[in-house]
Amino acid sequence: MTAANALYFEGFSLSHAAILTQGTGAENASIYGVRNGSIATDQGNFENTGDDVVLSEHFWINFANITIEEGYVPFATIALITGTQVASSGGTPNDYYGVALWTLNSMNQPTQPLALRVPSKDSGGAIRTLDFVLYKCQFQPFNFTGPSYKTGLSVSISARALFSSTNEQGSSFTGTDTSNRLGRLVSYPGNNTGAFTAAEIGQFGSGAVI
Repeated sequence: MTAANALYFEGFSLSHAAILTQGTGAENASIYGVRNGSIATDQGNFENTGDDVVLSEHFWINFANITIEEGYVPFATIALITGTQVASSGGTPNDYYGVALWTLNSMNQPTQPLALRVPSKDSGGAIRTLDFVLYKCQFQPFNFTGPSYKTGLSVSISARALFSSTNEQGSSFTGTDTSNRLGRLVSYPGNNTGAFTAAEIGQFGSGAVI
């Protein structure tokens, strides 16, 4: 990359989020109608004290908390993260759907990759896309906000991103740092509004698997 503004990016609102297919990286289930999202690390620290002062400080990360709020109730996504199924009967216009809520067997399902997309620009004003890709997410029980008068109903899907020895495609990391990691942040040209695809993998210099 030769442009002077190539490594400075700004992000805007959350535009897309999805659960990825483990082993391929392709989108498995969209988190439809996203309103907002947050990614925050859970950190710890140790202070090495002596002579009545702090001589050194050590920090570590345990995991990252991800919360995504959406304005739709996603039956298919709920079924995916809870290991249940969507039941249906009838046909349009008399079609019925049902999904189980908070069953004991739905907790602690297998981990899955998760991705969030943010429209972006570089410091020169060129349109970009920022993708947050988390490799190993343990989904927590989902929650509802509302229904409330005039503010409606929203659903929050939360997960903890754990350290992983492989990326969402199952590939081990290469390059100068092969340590376990939570995920990666990717910036690329254009305003990507489509689904996450495996083709986004491998577009990096040095050949390192990030």
